[in-house]
Amino acid sequence: MRRRSWYQLVILTAFLSGAPVAGFACRCLEDISPAAAYKYADAVVQGQVQTVRGDINAREGSTASVAVSKAWKMSVSGEIEVLTSKSCAFAFEAETEYLLYLQILPNGTGYTTRRCAGNKPIAEARKALDWLARRGAPATLQRAAP
Repeated sequence: MRRRSWYQLVILTAFLSGAPVAGFACRCLEDISPAAAYKYADAVVQGQVQTVRGDINAREGSTASVAVSKAWKMSVSGEIEVLTSKSCAFAFEAETEYLLYLQILPNGTGYTTRRCAGNKPIAEARKALDWLARRGAPATLQRAAP
C-alpha cells in the first residue's frame, strides 16, 4: 500500500507541475468527422478571413471578419464576425480561406467557434467539402443593401 501511495503522489506531482491548467481546457482527442461537426454547428461557412482583432490568449479573445462565399445549414450575411475566446480558441490568420463550423452567440448578435469544432483551412477541407456537397443543406447569403 505504501508503495502505491508513493507512485500516485509522483504521478500527481508530475501531472500538476508539468502542464499548466489552461493547457487542459481544450484537447481535441481526434479529428471530428464532417457529419459530427455539421450536426453540432448552427451554421457552416466557407470564407476568407479579412482581418483579425484582439488576442486569442486575452480574456476577450479575438474576432475575425470573414467574407463568406458559401453557406450551409442556415442563411448568413456575406460579411460576418466570428469570435473565438481564450478557452479552446481557434487561431485565425488574415487572408486565409477556411471552412468554419459556427455557433450563434447567446445574445444572437454574431457567431463563435472553437479549435475542436472541425474548422479547417480550405486547402485541408476536401473531405468535409465533399460531405457538404452530398449531405449539407445549402443556404443563401444575405447581401448588404448598397
